[in-house]
Amino acid sequence: MFKKQIPVFYLLVAAILGSIISLVGIRYFVAGASSNGQNSNDNQQSAATEQYTISRLAGYKYIQPMYLAEPQNESQGFAGLKSGITDFIDAAQKTGDLDQASVYLKKLNTNEWMDVHPENTFEPGSLFKVVTLTTFLRMAETNLSILDKEVAYVNTTEKPPMQTFNSKNVEPGKKYKIRELLYYMTVYSDNHATMLLHKYMDVAVFTKIFSDLGLKRPDVHDIRYRLSVKDYSKFISVLYDGGYLTIQASEFALAMLCESDFNLGITKELPKTLSVAHKFGEAGRPDARELHESAIIFLNEKPYLLTIMTKGRESVKLAEIISHISKMVYDHMIAQPV
Repeated sequence: MFKKQIPVFYLLVAAILGSIISLVGIRYFVAGASSNGQNSNDNQQSAATEQYTISRLAGYKYIQPMYLAEPQNESQGFAGLKSGITDFIDAAQKTGDLDQASVYLKKLNTNEWMDVHPENTFEPGSLFKVVTLTTFLRMAETNLSILDKEVAYVNTTEKPPMQTFNSKNVEPGKKYKIRELLYYMTVYSDNHATMLLHKYMDVAVFTKIFSDLGLKRPDVHDIRYRLSVKDYSKFISVLYDGGYLTIQASEFALAMLCESDFNLGITKELPKTLSVAHKFGEAGRPDARELHESAIIFLNEKPYLLTIMTKGRESVKLAEIISHISKMVYDHMIAQPV
């Protein structure tokens, strides 16, 4: 058998055509990687040049664990929502239902964020119960038995701070484990349980949490300690990120916050099937009330952190304002792509 000889000319033509087809294929593949080739390049360049604020824990010899990372600038994707919330706040101030309000929102899957009236500061009140919860879970990292320590609640003449929204309280004469008191404090916002917990809390651990998160250490006797809405949000954010407590402790804390029975604020107008880890707080005086709430809303693949802090004359009105702002945010978020 003789092999058929292929002229050199035809081999050269085939090589040239093969190169052209390969080049077209490569271009088609690259363009097909996204719906818009130009936008893909723009997004890659934007991601590469975006400046981030990185927060790390200090006090270690060899490591500096990172607990927060977010873009330095607010997301332009929230511009319309921010304008709408600002207009709503302005209108509520004109009617006298509201004196001040601030809002912080962060998409937890992208870290995009916005801040409405960041210049305001507030007395967190019962929002600090999240810090107390974090303190005991931090203490349990070196002494797990602390959570099962049993203590007696004895009625005293010491009065807890005034509350408009009351739920269940521990009962005098009964014994409770620390983990049970944490549940009462977190889920029911029980001030009696909180007062009892403070007797067994390591204050040094409590105040160190503030400095770890880049905040001014509080004087535990100063009930007028103030925070901005964005600064408070750090206490909730680090639980979700799992970079401050152990993963198991962070999961434990958020699971407990998901059982909070306060339903007049952030969760009021949201679907009842939605999981929300949240805590509210009251502060102020009879003629100048403050009501706040901070939450992680587990919206499918688009979880987001929302903190709303308000000041006005009536706590019930403030709860309605928080509820309305929460619904505005939810409607915006549910309409967004993942």
